[in-house]
Amino acid sequence: MYPNYKFSQLPEKSAADLAIKLLPLLGANTLDVGCGRGEFSCFLSGHGANVSGIDPNPDRISDASAKAHSVGLRVDFYEGFAENLPFTNDTFDIVIFSNSLHHVDIEMIPKALTEAERVLSKLGFLYIMEPVPSGGYFNTAQPVIDETHIRSVAYDKIQDLDGNFFTSVQEVFVSTPKTYYDFSDYLSKQTARNPQRAKLYERHRRDVELRFRRNAKEVPGGFVLDAAIRINLFRK
Repeated sequence: MYPNYKFSQLPEKSAADLAIKLLPLLGANTLDVGCGRGEFSCFLSGHGANVSGIDPNPDRISDASAKAHSVGLRVDFYEGFAENLPFTNDTFDIVIFSNSLHHVDIEMIPKALTEAERVLSKLGFLYIMEPVPSGGYFNTAQPVIDETHIRSVAYDKIQDLDGNFFTSVQEVFVSTPKTYYDFSDYLSKQTARNPQRAKLYERHRRDVELRFRRNAKEVPGGFVLDAAIRINLFRK
């Protein structure tokens, strides 16, 4: 679940860069599971994939549809759950969990992965991106949200896939540092991403601010928190 090297020694790439590098997107029928407000789905569509996105939150699906329409992309969005995908067998060439598998209810993670296998065509790709539960970014937010356990469970289930309907293609770690003007900018962006956590951040503000000052590296124009993501790529 953790890289073998310090974050500073990892290549610096975004999740978008990796998707382009690792996946044959052009013309591929692609499912973005846990698509949220559709940013990544639209990115995939913009790079030639035929994209469907699914998320259990109807407001996010509405936002995602509006976003795709506003930029002239055809993306089909559905309200639904990873553990009960509303698609027939062998529908997709690529199934993606982008920062979403650890948000599936813990007891439903195996079912969600079984569903991914069901809707994937033969020789299709399963692409799972998860944030690494370590580094300055993770440690700073830990008093508010500590996902170490659920991310560990998700990774255990990911590892179980190799040899069980899937063959592991590769595991990749990259650095994805987060830059902020100051602590106020960090706090504003964290609560904007998830307004429901605003009260938690206020309650733990002192501890979070101390962690920010301890973990953040000062750079020209602001501060950087180390962060990393892990990609697990499988083929059916």
